[in-house]
Amino acid sequence: MKKLICLFTLLSILCCSTLIHAQNNDKLDPGFVLLDVILYRPVGLVITVLGAVSLIAVSPLIGLASIPEPHDAFTQTSDILFVAPATYTFIRPIGDRNFPFVTPLPLHHLVSTQKAPLQPKQTPTPTAPSQQSIPAEAKGL
Repeated sequence: MKKLICLFTLLSILCCSTLIHAQNNDKLDPGFVLLDVILYRPVGLVITVLGAVSLIAVSPLIGLASIPEPHDAFTQTSDILFVAPATYTFIRPIGDRNFPFVTPLPLHHLVSTQKAPLQPKQTPTPTAPSQQSIPAEAKGL
């Protein structure tokens, strides 16, 4: 049984060591990785929750700000208060020092949100009232 455990451990070390070398670890600082996991990620989580609460609290004002053109106040505010901290906390690779973290492009194609240009409404031309014909059976009543 001990030989089987030793063989499994040796194979695991050999197989996993190739995975470690396959990653791009030449720029990672172990001290920063530890600091990132212990300090920056929990602080990012707290900031994400506070941003979500703030976004909900000011959403009526954002709705008023969205009335004039270009109607993107809610998108901009949610990007600042919620999406940026959440991206930094949950999507950014551990040990990556880049801030603001730029999210990679999605693998799927987004559906176009452009609307067709509005056609001017055509007003119906007034016509003379039409003569209603009374069926022959109804004339006797």
